[in-house]
Formats: sequence, structure tokens, C-alpha cells
Amino acid sequence: MIKRLVLVASVCLTALIISSCGGGGGTSSGTVSVSGSWSGSWTSSTGDNGALTATFTSTGSTFSGPVTIYNSYCFGSEFATGTVSGSSVTIGVSSNAIIFVGTVSSSNISGLYEVYSGACSGDSGTFSLSK
Repeated sequence: MIKRLVLVASVCLTALIISSCGGGGGTSSGTVSVSGSWSGSWTSSTGDNGALTATFTSTGSTFSGPVTIYNSYCFGSEFATGTVSGSSVTIGVSSNAIIFVGTVSSSNISGLYEVYSGACSGDSGTFSLSK
């Protein structure tokens, strides 16, 4: 339990650090909305891969909605919650059993994921979603 808490805290800290980075000058870009339907793929460090779909509804910097992780023996149709700060996004799926951390633009989300509990605990990899 402590190991999971430390890992979740590390992911959150990483997201915070990423969100604090950025270029100077100009006006603030604000937070990008993730509302809408997304589709893409995930690739595990083990070589496994599959499709990934999500439909999010946003309220301010938080969002939630159904996520489907295809070709995974650990996950399938799940529920996700997340936060956006600037162009940084953190998505917790299945009560944070898997956490996706990445960057978002108006039509793309990409980054890294890590599995923290269940049969796939310890797995990690990359993901990419497009509107």
C-alpha cells in the first residue's frame, strides 16, 4: 500500500513539474479542454499493444468519462477521472489502478502510463489519443 502511495505521489509530482514548465513571454495559454471523443493506442514496455478510446466531459480543470482499453487482459471498459493544467494531463483509470500522464493539445493527448494494482501491476508504456 505504501509503495502504491509513493508511486501515485511520484506521478502526481511529475505532472506538477511538467505543468510548471513552459515558455516565457506572450499571454497565458490557459487550460486545454479534453471534452469529447478520443481514440488511439497504447503500447506496453513488454511489447503488448492495443486500441484505446475515451469520451470525456470537462468541468473546469477536471474531467471524467468512460475509457475502453482493448487487447488488455487486465483492463477493458473502465471509468476515468482526470485533471488538466495548461497542457499537462493526468488520467486515473479504474480507481487509479492505471495512471496516464501526458501532454494535451486541442486534438492530441500523448504520454506515459503505469499500472499500480492488479494482475498487470508494474507494467508501463506509452499512449496516444486523437480527437
